[in-house]
Amino acid sequence: MEISFVEIFTLIGIVHGFILGLIILFSRFFRNKENSYLGYTLVVLSIIGINNWFWDLGRNPIIISISDLFLWQFLYPVTLFLFFLKKVKHPFAESKKSKLLYIPFIILSVINILISFDTIFDVYKTNFVYKQEAIFYFYKIVSISSIIFPVILILFSAKYLFFTKIKGAIKWIKWIWIFMSFLEIYGIVLEGQRFLYGSKMSLTFLWIAVSIFMYWLIYKGLYQFKLSNEQYEVRQLLNRSKKEIRSTIKKETNTYIDQLIILMQQEHIHHNPDLSRDLVAKKLGISSGYLSQQINTNCDKNFSEFINYYRVSDIKQMILNPEFDKYSLLAIGMEGGFKSKTTFYTAFKKETGMSPNTFKKKYK
Repeated sequence: MEISFVEIFTLIGIVHGFILGLIILFSRFFRNKENSYLGYTLVVLSIIGINNWFWDLGRNPIIISISDLFLWQFLYPVTLFLFFLKKVKHPFAESKKSKLLYIPFIILSVINILISFDTIFDVYKTNFVYKQEAIFYFYKIVSISSIIFPVILILFSAKYLFFTKIKGAIKWIKWIWIFMSFLEIYGIVLEGQRFLYGSKMSLTFLWIAVSIFMYWLIYKGLYQFKLSNEQYEVRQLLNRSKKEIRSTIKKETNTYIDQLIILMQQEHIHHNPDLSRDLVAKKLGISSGYLSQQINTNCDKNFSEFINYYRVSDIKQMILNPEFDKYSLLAIGMEGGFKSKTTFYTAFKKETGMSPNTFKKKYK
């Protein structure tokens, strides 16, 4: 049996996707309730991929026949949908009603198993009027439902994902949604061909796209997951330290600069990467121009330099704190309020005269 380079590339991508899914599900570095649903999605997509890979080759090993008993195309849209909802902290993802989304997969798979045991595996035989017609229309329903069901869920997930106020890793998650949406569109075209003409087109190019998606997750996704998880744990440690700080802060002050410092110490507003001069001025009840004047007069810094000074100050304490040793410097920097590695390293070097790595090696 001759296998082309494209088929080999596709198979490797599918296998890597399966391994990546298992890593997300079982590795202590990436495992959490949110990420697990992406892990499930990758595993299910890989199962569908390997089934279709053998289909395109005209092969049907017994393990593939057994796998085909389950209609996986009704499972991965659910796990992907719940992954998106969990990322934006939507309450539906944690509710018991979310379990209802699995009903199409369960019911249709049970019916498919019963039909397959009768018509393929010869476990038993049934005879009734219009048997062939019933089976024909069942698979027509499956075909059209496999188009409608994922589209509904992907559209609903867009509603929650693109209109959320949650920050952090959401931008990266949106790219996953966009990529999966393009795959869905292509899959719909192929399934539509099957529904209209009863013939199954080759899925090679679809799975090449899926393979590229898998590689993207492997080389960028794993790092992003780790960074996201580290930022969350860093945030938990910072929240714990807030309570310790509040007891030492004065209740009243006379200057706007002191009020701003209290805001940073109590609420850590400088850890917000989207913090602006207008936002701070509004909190203090003054104009943004007057705020800049106060900072320039009292601190000899502009607004950005003032905020970055306190961000770097907090980050230096975290770097020197043994509790933060297991987290990457970038995770600490981004949780400290910087939007990117470049702005973090630039501001840190401006304040300390050295990079975060050099600072850690010198003072740890």
